[in-house]
Amino acid sequence: MHKSFSALCFSGLVAMPSIASACSMAPGYKVPTNLELAATADTIVIARVISSKDGADRWDSSVTATPEVLLKGGSLPATVEIAGAYLGNSDWKPTRSNPRELRKANPDALIGGCVRYIFDRGMTLVLFLKRDKSGELVPYRSAFSRDAEDVTDENALWVKTVREYAKISAFPKKEWKGRLRSRIAELRSNKNDLDAMAIANDMEIEAKGKRLLPYD
Repeated sequence: MHKSFSALCFSGLVAMPSIASACSMAPGYKVPTNLELAATADTIVIARVISSKDGADRWDSSVTATPEVLLKGGSLPATVEIAGAYLGNSDWKPTRSNPRELRKANPDALIGGCVRYIFDRGMTLVLFLKRDKSGELVPYRSAFSRDAEDVTDENALWVKTVREYAKISAFPKKEWKGRLRSRIAELRSNKNDLDAMAIANDMEIEAKGKRLLPYD
């Protein structure tokens, strides 16, 4: 999936556009919610960006990351290759994710190919991996979504949130809303925990079935 999606988004681009309309999505496309991202992924990891590989052109390059923490799945893959990505330079620098944001995607996911594809060496990313036709775990890329947010460490708010959604997604879909409501009540009981309050607020949005506009 990741190769065909990258080809769709990056084909024909000469310079980085400044607006999200640079890529065209199929009619009816829905931006995955946080819970949907967790449910779709076979494996979720925190991975550290270590290197890049040049391709035939700028859009054929890739970035390699080493998984360090397993958030969902059976085991850590040795490496993860992010197709169509490259390391930032003096001209194009990656934007760091807001550590308190849980709903909006990194601003870099709203330009160019509509997925985040510029990273720094040493940056740690929460990546959602899905097996391709050959059985290899590859990054699940979806336009305008939080599929590659950077974090400081495994205690970051976004990591805590992903762990919560990974647990809920393990249950049958018909149980998700009830599980969300139950967990919201538990989180709200600890009013002095700012992270718990933030996660509960995000879960409220999930439970109501709200999505991001205007991209879906």
